Formats: sequence, C-alpha cells, structure tokens
Amino acid sequence: MPTKKTSYTIIEAARWLGISRQAVHGAITAGKLKAKRRNVVKKVWLIPAAELKTYQVSLSHQQRAKR
Repeated sequence: MPTKKTSYTIIEAARWLGISRQAVHGAITAGKLKAKRRNVVKKVWLIPAAELKTYQVSLSHQQRAKR
C-alpha cells in the first residue's frame, strides 16, 4: 500500500499550488511558507504537506499562472 507524502520539493509544491517554482521559493525566503532544507542527494527544500494545504496563493501569482 503506498504511503501519502508528508513533504514536497519546491517543484512539486509549485505544481500543487499552480504557481511557479520561483514564487514558491520566494514564499519560503519571505517566511510565508515553512520549509526545511535537507541534504538528500543534493540540498533541497522540503515543504510539509500541511503547509501546502493552508498556504494562500496571492492574487498576482494566480493571475500569472493563468497566462
């Protein structure tokens, strides 16, 4: 039985939220989206699934994603 993911990379989070990876990274550096830096194969940011469920995408990012 597959397990549910508990963390997502920036690229996965961007797909989930429907915004660019740059926007996700910006939200992390601005402290609007919590993430932890991990050394897996290389250094990556891992974002908890609970954070993605509660994160509010800004209107400007929503509009840019529709282009």
